[in-house]
Amino acid sequence: MIAAPTRRRLPALALLLACAGTVAATPPARAQSPVAIGAPLTGEVVLNRDIEVRIGPSEDARIVMTLKQGKALNALGTPRGTYWTEVAIGGQPIGYVPADSLDPALMVTGRPAVGGEGPRPPKPAANQPADATLPHRSAAVVPRAAWDKAAQTPAEGYVVAAGPISATEILANRKRRSFTLRKGDVVALIGAADGEATLALPAGTRALAPVQGLVGVAAPYPLPGMPPVEPGMLYGIKLGEYVSYAEGLRAWKEFTAGPGSAYRDLPPMVWPVFRKGRLLYVVGVAPFTRLQVDTACGTLAQRGLDCTVIELDTF
Repeated sequence: MIAAPTRRRLPALALLLACAGTVAATPPARAQSPVAIGAPLTGEVVLNRDIEVRIGPSEDARIVMTLKQGKALNALGTPRGTYWTEVAIGGQPIGYVPADSLDPALMVTGRPAVGGEGPRPPKPAANQPADATLPHRSAAVVPRAAWDKAAQTPAEGYVVAAGPISATEILANRKRRSFTLRKGDVVALIGAADGEATLALPAGTRALAPVQGLVGVAAPYPLPGMPPVEPGMLYGIKLGEYVSYAEGLRAWKEFTAGPGSAYRDLPPMVWPVFRKGRLLYVVGVAPFTRLQVDTACGTLAQRGLDCTVIELDTF
């Protein structure tokens, strides 16, 4: 999995799905996806190939429709003694498909937070002031509005200020103006070197700021088209680490073309990390609650993939 000391690549996900073993059950020659081995699937799933949906759990049952690879469905259960799973669209049962044509969707959503709120940072300890500076993590999730504003500027990832940071804006006439990035400000990252980040500001100018206190943004919340997550600590899953944004983006596209297809229409989850003066890029999925990240890790383990869980800052 490691191509170089600082360069990790995602496995060939399609190859993992194609190289599964065979199952002795009827019919004996039917190949089974790694994620279909074990307990029958229920819940959110995606098709790993084009498939015909049948009215009953049998190869001889009438075909009611044909669905394309990547289609999101709900798995309702697999009748005992068969390898056919009943599926639904939008809660409405539509028929049966082979169990090995289904992969669990990695997008595991919880019930919406009360009032549609987003995640809340953990409260400081009783002996700490409310604005105490706490150790910051290597990735963060930010409110959707802040993300949308920053994402209007093309960049190689986005960062959020974990606290007030002194910065310098480079104006069009080459003059420089000092200003302060406020805690929670989300800005576009152009690059970083020698402990200093080059940022693209919404006004169209650039700025320089120390990397200390800047945290890579993994995702906004709520995710487009998804319900808000519950308040409390949030987690992400690290899938790989790359030396450039372009390599990370290629890995993200490979991932979402396969078992991560539930994320296909979301912003790329490729975020910068600053490590001992070096700029690297992490590819992963986020955000999850504790229970959700355990479920997602189980899905990855069934594919033979490592699951590195990270804690997320929330703003």
